[in-house]
Amino acid sequence: MRSRISILCLAAMLSFSTSLNSAQAGIEAIKGKSYQLSKQHGPWMVMVAVFSEPPEELRGEGLSPEQAAEELVYELRTKGIPAYTYRREQSFQSVNTINRLNQSEERSYKLDTEICVIAGNYNNIDADNTLGKKTLEWIKHYKPDCLEKGGIYKPTPGQPGPLSGAFLTVNPLLSPEEVKRRQRDPEIIKYNSHFEYSLLDNPGKYSIVVCSFYGNSITQVGGSEMDGSKLGQGGLDLAADQAWQVMRALREKQYEAYVFHDRRKSIVTIGSFNSPDDPGVQTILRTFSAQWKTDPVSGKPQLLTESLVLPSQNGQWLCTFDPKPQIIEVPYHD
Repeated sequence: MRSRISILCLAAMLSFSTSLNSAQAGIEAIKGKSYQLSKQHGPWMVMVAVFSEPPEELRGEGLSPEQAAEELVYELRTKGIPAYTYRREQSFQSVNTINRLNQSEERSYKLDTEICVIAGNYNNIDADNTLGKKTLEWIKHYKPDCLEKGGIYKPTPGQPGPLSGAFLTVNPLLSPEEVKRRQRDPEIIKYNSHFEYSLLDNPGKYSIVVCSFYGNSITQVGGSEMDGSKLGQGGLDLAADQAWQVMRALREKQYEAYVFHDRRKSIVTIGSFNSPDDPGVQTILRTFSAQWKTDPVSGKPQLLTESLVLPSQNGQWLCTFDPKPQIIEVPYHD
């Protein structure tokens, strides 16, 4: 049994090594170039190692923390792993020293900076994220030449290798809200993977919802009413199809329209904005909001929504836009 497990583990590592080699060509690795962590990376990553300046009495010749971190980043990148440095300010560390009486004592030092090496870019960490977990295991067993040959690493009891203490973490530059927003739901990705002009491809941070279709909503098709709640999944399919038709019609009218589907509805949005204060936002809101108009029969004012007539198999169907368009954040925007 033990030999069979060893063979399986070896096969898994070989498979992962092959995937690293195939990814290697897409990961830039330039000697001497600084690759610094930013908010665009992650949100989930691997904390590989932390380098800090030791107390003065323990310092010796060799690489500085910055140099050691950059050497490790470069070596990991040559292996096909996107790695970055991150400067972490102010921490404390205890060191065992020998005093003048030749007695052992523990002293605490304040370290102004620590240079972290962080690697990988993963949308989430769950049972489906095999790449992130395989990368972590590979890193834990990897022995970098830059640390082994340079004499930087000193063995620690309980840690067989210089990187065996690596662990999964979130990008420290992101807030909890940003991490949650950027974690991609596999089901949502699946719902939107086969549609052109998906909201997931919107280049802006914000867009405006102008039309919503629900799986259990009542939609007028060719003059008759269809209750989507009786259609089950077909109701959601109908909602998705109608949203796609509206998006295409708006595109033909030169509007920058997008479509997005989740577990209970499909929406159509217009625009890509980097700020909710963009003047274009107010233009779209005014254009598609319901307007007070005079009823030609009664002469009384009525709040009427904007609408669009579209062709269908049974003739035509009337799409009514949302009475009050809403500005939203683009899902999973980096």
